[in-house]
Order: sequence, then structure tokens, then C-alpha cells
Amino acid sequence: MGYFLLAPEFVILWAARQHVDARYLTKKHEKNHPGWTRAHAFFLIMGGFMLHEGGKPVRVLAAKDLEELSEAGKIEWPTITKEEIADRSKGDYLSKTIVLFQTTWFVGQGIAREAYSLTVTELEVVTIAFATLTGVIYYLWWDKPLDVRCSIPVHLLHGRLGKIEGDNEKEETGPQIVLCPKICAEEILEKDEDVAVNSNPVPTTSIQVDTSTRDPAPTRMQRFRAFRRGACEKHGTLFGLGYVFIGFPLERFFSTLWHMRSCSVLGDKSRRVPTFYSPDNDDHDHDIKVLALVMCVAIVFGATHCIPWSFHFATSQERWVWRISAILISGVPISFLTLVFLHTTFFDENNATGMQLYSALIILIASGMMFLYIIARIVLLLLPFVALRALPPGAYVQLNWVSFLPHI
Repeated sequence: MGYFLLAPEFVILWAARQHVDARYLTKKHEKNHPGWTRAHAFFLIMGGFMLHEGGKPVRVLAAKDLEELSEAGKIEWPTITKEEIADRSKGDYLSKTIVLFQTTWFVGQGIAREAYSLTVTELEVVTIAFATLTGVIYYLWWDKPLDVRCSIPVHLLHGRLGKIEGDNEKEETGPQIVLCPKICAEEILEKDEDVAVNSNPVPTTSIQVDTSTRDPAPTRMQRFRAFRRGACEKHGTLFGLGYVFIGFPLERFFSTLWHMRSCSVLGDKSRRVPTFYSPDNDDHDHDIKVLALVMCVAIVFGATHCIPWSFHFATSQERWVWRISAILISGVPISFLTLVFLHTTFFDENNATGMQLYSALIILIASGMMFLYIIARIVLLLLPFVALRALPPGAYVQLNWVSFLPHI
């Protein structure tokens, strides 16, 4: 919710990436696997299919893993139906429709108040802007299951263990699965005990087992104190405290935004996918589609905040602060789109020195624009609540729908 309030475009970017990838996976597999829908594609992106060997989970199946293992005959393609996936979801069409109806009703009230010359407050305009984004996210994630806790097991077939044919160990063409022999820890212990009994005729001595209780896990405050102590020892007291209270939160904040933009690998997570994960695909227009959609939504979202340009404000300073902030959140997406165009046009990979300087300049400009954008977003979140202290009388007039709706 915090990221949606401060940088909603990145949340739209995350949703758009998963939507485009789900459409791509649906078109790719719906012909060869009847019954494969967009809900299956979303479920696959979410890490809904878990590879099992000998009845035990091995790791999450990514899209490429599922395709390669199925083509090699290592596994059978999942046969779960769309209804079974929907049964695991915590949301259905009814709940989504109710939310959309409430959002549409609020937007309609705002439009009707403006049409009948009734006062519309800045807080209502901001709410309408976020309601628009909510509608976009519901469209992008309409077929995505909500809050699924249990994955679908996909079992390795007996007698088909080993490496996929045609793979090259030296080439890193994508995520690979190392298939372990079918043996459990109990069998290993039994074999070790047999070897010890047969090879050592001397009777074994008893082993003293420590039955003392383990130390309790450190609390959150204890972990924070240890982290602060380590930062102060590494960077000094002043810079260490600055890193703990300023540098580290900013690092975490911007790293999460970057993951929304480009998280496409599972990394070291074998039992679950990263929160902002969306796989790479062979669609060359993938980034263009996502970027175009996000920029259009961002421009509309920023332009919505320009509606109160001539609204009533308690002071002229508040009016100009609002106008400048609205211009910033409307212009930053356009400036960022221009920056991406210049980057793709003049980027020269052959010039190493120039490439480093150019990349550093791009990162500096983008970071500056992001900083200004976040400041403008904070201002536009605070000003509507500040303006509630001096509302005009028209803001308290209720819209009488009966007066202009057809009735007997």
C-alpha cells in the first residue's frame, strides 16, 4: 500500500509485466494443451506448480522448467482445471465486481457533482485518481488467483531421472533443475548403521545426548540493535547511524522499485517465487508493450491531479504548491519516456568509456526525477487533508439523485 501511494506507476509496471507474460504463456500453450487458460498462466507465474520427487518437494517450476521437463518426458503436463484454480483463490468474480461497482459509483458521484456545479474537494479528486489506478490493476490481474497458499505437485516420472537431453552444462540458457536420486535421509542412516555394524565388531559405547533447551530466537529489537552496532563499527558512529536510519531504508525502498521493474529470475528461492517475479519470454515487444501501457496510465494519473487547478484553496501558497506538484507528476513520466528514447537511440556499446559516462548520467537524471516525483506525491497526499480545515460551503451540499433521475 505504501508503494502504491508513493509510486503507483511501479505497481502498475509490476502488474503489466505479469499480465503481458500471462498472455504470452496462454497463447503459447493453449493449442497444445486444451483447457490451458490465462488463470493457469498466472498460476504458473505465481509459483503454483511445485516439482516433487519421491513424494517430496524439490523446487518451484518456472515456465521454462515446465516446458523443458514436459518436452523431455520427465513430467506430465499439469491437468488442473480453471475451476480448481479458482477454488483455491480467496477472491471471486462477485467480490471483484462489488469493488469495481463501489469504485465506479464514487467516480460517478464526482463527475455528477462537477456537472451540477457542486464543490468537489481535493481529497475527492485524489481518491478518483487512485480509483482509476485500481480499475487498471483489476483489469491486469482479473484472472490472477488471490492469496493461494498451497501449490500443485508435479511429480517426476519413475525411471526418467537424469539430465534433460540436449542441454549443455557449460551454457547458461536459463534455469536448470538438478534432479537428485530417489533416496531419503532415513535410508542413508540405515545404510550407514549397517556398514558400522558389519565393519566394526567392537561394541559401541553409549552416546550422551544433550537434552538442554535451545536458546530462544532473538527478538526484533535485539536484531535491530545488533544491526545498528555492526553498522557503527563498520562506518563509524555518525555515518553508521545515518546508514541505519536513512541509507538502509532508502536502499530497501529503491531496490524494491527496481525489483518491480526487472525481477525475472528465481535466484536462490527454491520453494517460492519472489514477490515481484515475472519470467522472461521470447516476445521482443514485451518491454515496449509494458512501457507504453505504464506511461499512458502515469500521464492520465498525473493529469487527474490538474483538475483542481482553479479550485478553492485556503491560501495562494497551497494553490501554487498543488499546481507545481501536479505538473511534476504529470511531466516526470513524459520526461522519463524521452530519456528512454534518447538512451535507446544514442546508446553505443562499442565505446566503453562513453558508455560508462552515459549510463552514469542517465542514472543520475533518473534518480533526480524519481526524487522530485516522490516529493510531489507526498505533497499531493498531505495537502488534501490540510485543505479540510477550510472547506467552502458547497462541499457540504449532498447530491440529490432523486431530483434528476427518472421516477414516478
